[in-house]
This record gives sequence, structure tokens and C-alpha cells, in this order.
Amino acid sequence: MESGAGSRFVINVVGLVGLLFGALPIVRYLLDVPFFGFTTAPYDWLQLTGFMRFVPPLMVLVVCIVAAYVLERRTQES
Repeated sequence: MESGAGSRFVINVVGLVGLLFGALPIVRYLLDVPFFGFTTAPYDWLQLTGFMRFVPPLMVLVVCIVAAYVLERRTQES
């Protein structure tokens, strides 16, 4: 019988990626906090301005939420 620890670990890592590279960059852009500069490093090369700089972190956040939800549902069904 499996304990599901491996599945939980994957779900937690997906959630952590969503927070680090989805939610925190949005907070950095809204509040202009230089402390969270490491979270926007993957997006800086795009050189987006205005609202468009929110699009990559929003995409990461949505994908991570959906992936965590699907993984959680799959874990509950088995």
C-alpha cells in the first residue's frame, strides 16, 4: 500500500513554483519591491512593459494551480 508521499511532494513542488514564479512576481510588479527581484529574473529577458509584464507570471500561476488541482484529484481517486 502506498502512502502517497511522492504524490504530495510533487503537488507541493508545483505549488512552490506557482508561488515563487507566479504570485511573487505579480506582488513585485504591483508594489515595486526590489527584494523580490529574483522572482522576475526568468521574465526580464522578455523586456515587457505595462500590463504585458503580468502575463508570464499569470500563465505560470494558472498552470500551476491547474496542475496541482489535477494531481490532487488523481491522488484522492486512487
